[in-house]
Amino acid sequence: MYVENVIHQLSFSVDCVLEMIDLIDDQDLNFRPVDDKKSIEEVLQHLCELIGADLEIMSGANQEEMANYYKAVKCKTVDGMRGLLLKNLFQIKETYLNMKEDDLFVKVTSYWGLEYSRFEWLVEILVHFTHHRAQLHMLLVQKKGNINITLF
Repeated sequence: MYVENVIHQLSFSVDCVLEMIDLIDDQDLNFRPVDDKKSIEEVLQHLCELIGADLEIMSGANQEEMANYYKAVKCKTVDGMRGLLLKNLFQIKETYLNMKEDDLFVKVTSYWGLEYSRFEWLVEILVHFTHHRAQLHMLLVQKKGNINITLF
């Protein structure tokens, strides 16, 4: 049940991002209020790829494989990003909802040496996603004013 609860929270966060995507047009993508920080497009791309990227890392991908992953999922349009996000949400549900309980406690080490159980990786994905969701929300509020999207 705890896996389902984490997936439910991740799905809610994804739905919030999908609502934000509906507000974004091409003129918004380059908005970068602070020179050395990410633009709306960069934050959105990262949000849409990160579930899949973290799943790859949790599956043991090395640094080269991750570089190839990021190249393969680079989107050229907002619609492409939406599709990637939905694909990755489906993939994480398929992966975790089909795991046996014992599989959740198997430790996996990232290519840079971080070790988490598979369940901890799931929690990390949720935390990582919600962190960047807040960044996107802040950028959109700065660009468009109150966007009236509930984050919690």
